[in-house]
Amino acid sequence: MAEELIRELYKKQALGSLTPKLIALAHHAYTFRRMDLVEQAAQVLMNLPLSRDSRSIGRYYHSFTLRREGQVVEARTLLDRLAGEVPYRYTGRVIMSLAGLVFDSGDFSSALPLYMEAGRAAAATERCDLFTLTQVQRQIAVLKSIDGDHMGAVAHLENLGAIARISGSQQPSLWFDYLNSLAVELCAVGRLEEAKNISRIVVASPFASAYPEYRETRDEIELRGWRAPRSVVALSQITAGAASSQATASASPIPAPSEGGNLVRLPVANRDDGRAAVEASPARQPARVLSLQEWKEKMAKQSNGDPQDKKPRSQATAKAKEIRLEEMEKLGTRGLLLRAMEMLGDERLSDDQLRRVLIILEGLEPDENPGA
Repeated sequence: MAEELIRELYKKQALGSLTPKLIALAHHAYTFRRMDLVEQAAQVLMNLPLSRDSRSIGRYYHSFTLRREGQVVEARTLLDRLAGEVPYRYTGRVIMSLAGLVFDSGDFSSALPLYMEAGRAAAATERCDLFTLTQVQRQIAVLKSIDGDHMGAVAHLENLGAIARISGSQQPSLWFDYLNSLAVELCAVGRLEEAKNISRIVVASPFASAYPEYRETRDEIELRGWRAPRSVVALSQITAGAASSQATASASPIPAPSEGGNLVRLPVANRDDGRAAVEASPARQPARVLSLQEWKEKMAKQSNGDPQDKKPRSQATAKAKEIRLEEMEKLGTRGLLLRAMEMLGDERLSDDQLRRVLIILEGLEPDENPGA
């Protein structure tokens, strides 16, 4: 009997030390989105003897697998039951997972009170569950953003900064999740430089490979930066009189003001001294709207030997371009702009090609039917 009791005691001690290690493994794997490891740890926890708490925590992590596999009803049923079974420190996490299921279904109005209840449960524990509290508050900011209150979302996230930093010191993935959400909202309100700087930090984190939304945020900020309206500054070429006036003023101890003397036109950099730079038109006209369908019809005529085509293209080349144009029609505004930026940054582009791009964008193309 003594030997049996000793074996049983050692068994309980071994299980007692194994359980927190398995829980830590499941949580660590979850932060890196290694759901295969999460499920393995969950299965071991669910099958540990003599530990009801470990089995309920194992079922909590198993719910993530059900959710990932699309078994939403089963996951929700399991979480509803676990809300009264898990150790109290996990109650907030279970409710937060329930709120996430409701959020994914698009029922945002019902998700909000669940998130708030999860936050209260996380704060009510003896040791405040900062992981749940931070995630809940971040998600409330997301709900504000969905409602169109981006300024409110930014204010909410900025107020959360201190808590996010503390919880991030314990679990770094929380900090980068928080920063990514902040970058998204700063971009939405037009604070692009701040959003860009924060996004650089997030994309350089060790979690970026597991969180593709970090790179999506960076791309969106860059796209907004290209499309953001730029300030217009009036500049004027220095005249000979203004230049001499400036020279006289520089020699005088008291500079004399000269009208227009402080206005300078920035020089246009010539890529090739043998070619003339494109001169800006005095009155900028709206660019002509181009139609891909018209381009395709024009190509079809050219491939059939249309006399307007001075250099008839082969049928294969025309067909390849028609396929490419069809692919371009499927691109949204974001895809078109990103592709255009990529092409314009190619150093292999000749001056003539860049000049043709400017002619099209500025609407300077000659009329195809001048007599019309």
